[in-house]
Amino acid sequence: VDKIISEVANIYNVKVEDMKSPKRSSSISNARKIAMYVIQDITGLPYETIGQEFDGRDHSTVVYAIKNVKELMERDSSVRSLIQDLIKNIKANQ
Repeated sequence: VDKIISEVANIYNVKVEDMKSPKRSSSISNARKIAMYVIQDITGLPYETIGQEFDGRDHSTVVYAIKNVKELMERDSSVRSLIQDLIKNIKANQ
């Protein structure tokens, strides 16, 4: 999970600490949502467990983030490609 978070942080040029903090700027928030989506996709961890990785966020926050990223991927093919490549790279390096 930490590896996934740091990969997403690198791609979106944000700090891991900021992604795990309560900060809500759009760049941090977007990176956090994508990290939640990728963690769920790769690990299949329960939403509660994923929320704990991000400053104890509620499972409903994780549900919302994953739904939000899925909708974004449907609308924006560049985001979809970026996330699919990220997932492939992480799976290849496990």
